[in-house]
Amino acid sequence: MARRVATRLLTHRVFGFSDVGLGDLALGLGLSAFGVALAAGLVNAHNPHGDVLGCTAVLLMTAPVVFARRAPLLAAAAVAFGALVNSLLVGHLVRCGAALPAVFFVAFAIGLRCNRRRAVGALALLAVNILCQGYSDPQLASAKAAAGDPAAFNAIAILVLMLPIAIGFAIAGLVLRQRNEAVANLRARNEELREQRERNARLVVEADRASVASEFDSYLHEQVGQIAAIAKVGQDELSSRPEGARQAFKDIQDMGRAALFHMRNVVGNLRDDAPVRPQPVLSQLDRLLGAITRADARLRTEGDPCLLPPGVELSGYRIVEHALLALANDPASRIDVVVE
Repeated sequence: MARRVATRLLTHRVFGFSDVGLGDLALGLGLSAFGVALAAGLVNAHNPHGDVLGCTAVLLMTAPVVFARRAPLLAAAAVAFGALVNSLLVGHLVRCGAALPAVFFVAFAIGLRCNRRRAVGALALLAVNILCQGYSDPQLASAKAAAGDPAAFNAIAILVLMLPIAIGFAIAGLVLRQRNEAVANLRARNEELREQRERNARLVVEADRASVASEFDSYLHEQVGQIAAIAKVGQDELSSRPEGARQAFKDIQDMGRAALFHMRNVVGNLRDDAPVRPQPVLSQLDRLLGAITRADARLRTEGDPCLLPPGVELSGYRIVEHALLALANDPASRIDVVVE
């Protein structure tokens, strides 16, 4: 969590520019301030104090790190040009403490953002920077100087030493880029799999609904056929056997109610907004009656409780609920609920 917050803070956009974050700005300001301190002789005693040209020119070698991630090739050209200006106009001045880290960061940005061809060109520009630093920076020259060695030979020796380090930073940036691409591809793949699972789930639900609808259609055809047959029998017996006709009409009524109840359950399950919570049952009538505060409500259970079909449980609960809604506001009402 802390690493994620720090990453967001360091990569937060500055002035709305992408790939120019607070971390880039802080690094550029830090290296520039250190480079000015070096050029002014505040940190290194070998440098003359108050060299305004040197303090200004060193910014050309450090400030480009601010936009190195956004435009690494341009940043490499800028630091190479800055090193050339410092070498020709300022001359021998210790500034490698700030300029070399800037080179390494630009090399890292090259590996992070550039393709192979652009990376080769950008690294060649960094080689120019290192060569100019090795020629004009007394501290780098003294590190490789031998008796009678010319400055150009020492500059080449510094290039041979520092360029592989810069290439190493570029390789590190390339590895990070490949890792980020792999993470992005993995996230995209996970999102595709999630969407595919949702599509598969919807297809399964639609297939189940189609199956239920087909079975329900067959059920309705069968029920309607039976009702028609019973109605035909009742019509035939209406004059000769009235009792048989009344029984036929009662059977038609019972079958119609059963078909209607079954149809309501099936349609309710096929709806997109079908309830996901458990439906109330008769065992919850005590809670329903307990919510009545004004009417005198009592519940009595006779016999051994048994599990009824879900539709019957829900229907009984709803019947009592609607009755309570009509009587609950009357304090003089007495409500007796008996479950057999």
